[in-house]
Amino acid sequence: MIKSYQLNYKKVGLFSILALLTLYVLSGELPILFGTDPNLDRYKSMSWLLVPHALLGSIALVIGPFQFSTRLRAKNITLHKRLGKIYIFSILLAIPFAVLINMYYPIPGSSKTFAFENITQASVWGITAVMAWVAASKRQITIHKMWAARSYGVTLVFVLSRIYNPMNLIIEKPDINDFAHFLWLLVVLALIIPDILVFNKELFFSRKHKIQ
Repeated sequence: MIKSYQLNYKKVGLFSILALLTLYVLSGELPILFGTDPNLDRYKSMSWLLVPHALLGSIALVIGPFQFSTRLRAKNITLHKRLGKIYIFSILLAIPFAVLINMYYPIPGSSKTFAFENITQASVWGITAVMAWVAASKRQITIHKMWAARSYGVTLVFVLSRIYNPMNLIIEKPDINDFAHFLWLLVVLALIIPDILVFNKELFFSRKHKIQ
């Protein structure tokens, strides 16, 4: 029981790094707020979709790390459940806005395949969150942890996709449609890496059990 209340420095370190990356990305988005972005007119025209999508996504982004706190679950399971519901509803409410943005306000020069990637990403975001919810309602805690981790991995695609575009190293003068390949990669990694991080002890450090 004492172990449940010990501070997990690896987990704190990981989420601290993610928080710094998030602040870095948000600082790069400030030109939009101050009206110095060349696409400002486009952002203004779709603000009725973009603003609620961004707010709901931000709620999920902030709540996510607290849901992985062993200490919070041990001391206040009710708060853990309430935050989990807010997290899931924020995602489910944010998805329609993302779909409408891609349908009616596509990025100039982007193809339908780019919009398809974004809509698929939004769909995976919702599916993983719902699966985490279903597993929790069935008291399947291990499965719940797995899907919750995947869900937050997809949530982080927003941040990770804006840190650096590696397509510049692969393709000469890549355009927005080339960037879609990187987004696909991030979605795949978002479904794999969280499982490894959450279950690394079971995967790499637990004893082998003979199959009966």
